[in-house]
Amino acid sequence: MYGLHGLPLLLVAVAALAVPTLLFYGLHRRQQRQKQRHIQSNIRQLALLRALISGFQRHRGLSNGVLCGDASLGQDLAAARDGLDRHIRAAQELDSTHRDAWSGLIDHWSRLREGRIADPANNLAQHHLIIRNSIFLMEDVASEVDLSEGRAALGYLPCIWREVVQAAEWAGQARALGTGIAAAGQSSAEQRVRMRFLYQKIQLLAGTAFATLRRHVAEHPQSDTFRLAQREQVVEDFLRCMEQELLGQERPVIAAKSYFQRATQAIDELLALVDTALHQLQPEPQR
Repeated sequence: MYGLHGLPLLLVAVAALAVPTLLFYGLHRRQQRQKQRHIQSNIRQLALLRALISGFQRHRGLSNGVLCGDASLGQDLAAARDGLDRHIRAAQELDSTHRDAWSGLIDHWSRLREGRIADPANNLAQHHLIIRNSIFLMEDVASEVDLSEGRAALGYLPCIWREVVQAAEWAGQARALGTGIAAAGQSSAEQRVRMRFLYQKIQLLAGTAFATLRRHVAEHPQSDTFRLAQREQVVEDFLRCMEQELLGQERPVIAAKSYFQRATQAIDELLALVDTALHQLQPEPQR
């Protein structure tokens, strides 16, 4: 039994232990909430970058087709520009730790959207640059914090930000260059060499990505939402189109819009893998 004098000392001792414990627990909870906000902010940025990359790629292909002589693509080009403007407005409202990189993209688009570039080669180069910087920013945002939070079922994510996005970009370059060739109805030896290079890059990176994802699905059957067989087939069909319609002949006969659509199908299937990853990163609803 404690005497009356011992009770206050006991309370002081308990308080001395409890207060640091409560402070530590409170700090831990605050850090966890900050981490979750950081993760959700990065996921939102990745979703926006996915939309921007797709839009920049589409704008590149359509603008190159118009500059190479196919005016029928002009309406689609205007629609692509409007869509990008909406995404850029969303980017301007971001609160990101990558403000400088975002500001660079926003500024570059403000100049590129004016459509003052008359030279197809320069137009492609400027689009390549803004897309490359968007991909670099995507990689930085994706690697800044562990988005998977250690979940093995999300172990495939690095493949998405690297091989899948890069394969989609090489396909985007093949769409842009090939659309210009189809619009002009002829190609130079230099253009065919470049198209062969793009063909090989798509084949390599898409093949690596699909092999990686097949292994992941085999190890984690619950992750089988990628529809890999269908997506791989569409990419192979596009590669076959490149081979038959553009690489083997100096004067292609495929219509620019038809080639653009075939390429777009392949790009969309690759970017759908990014969409699947972003969906799986969303927090599970609270019960």
